[in-house]
Amino acid sequence: MWEKLAKSIWFDLLGVAIVVAISLASGYLTESLNDVTHWGTWAQFVPFGIISILNTVLSVMSTRLTGRMLNAGNVVGIINTILSGVIDYLLGNQAAVITYPITFLIYVLAINKWTHSEKYQAAAPLTGLKGILVTIVIFVASFIFSFLTNYLGYHGQTNVLFWITTIVFGLSMGSNILNAMKLTLQWPFWLVYDLAQLMKAFVQGNFANVGKYIYYIINSVAALSFWQKRTV
Repeated sequence: MWEKLAKSIWFDLLGVAIVVAISLASGYLTESLNDVTHWGTWAQFVPFGIISILNTVLSVMSTRLTGRMLNAGNVVGIINTILSGVIDYLLGNQAAVITYPITFLIYVLAINKWTHSEKYQAAAPLTGLKGILVTIVIFVASFIFSFLTNYLGYHGQTNVLFWITTIVFGLSMGSNILNAMKLTLQWPFWLVYDLAQLMKAFVQGNFANVGKYIYYIINSVAALSFWQKRTV
């Protein structure tokens, strides 16, 4: 069942339909950049809502294609990262000039690794004490980096949203590194990431995103099942 869900085109379309419906219901379609921030007169000509919807669709497809172990997912992911970085910076996230270039480099490494590996076969899992230490180092470094960059982005204000955002980005960065190594271990961490994002949506009162992250949680389980059967 889960493997079929991982490969299902209909589930792809459901994910796209969910994020587009949420965006439309939130009134994003007609928004210009000038509606959400202040960058001068030119901002009113930037269709920010349409760009944001497109970016969200790219995020869904990147996750779905990666879940099917297709390198196209990393290619779409790198496009999504560039667009997300520009959007976040325009919305005032000063840390975006640091965080997104790092994510971009990780995706470059992922594309290279996957290109030179056997298709539909995950890398050998990290095992034993060495595997545990490598995983710990990856996530400790990711969380430290996330804390420092978000501290800058939030101007030193360590509120609840700051800590959730720090945790979310730390999980994302660590999981992306595992993806660059083509390790199945990434999917349990993506599951935790999606749960954290679900919590963030509740804290922000952004209940429209609840359905989206429930979808991502189901997708993480399906992708984990798909990858486990293709792990060396």
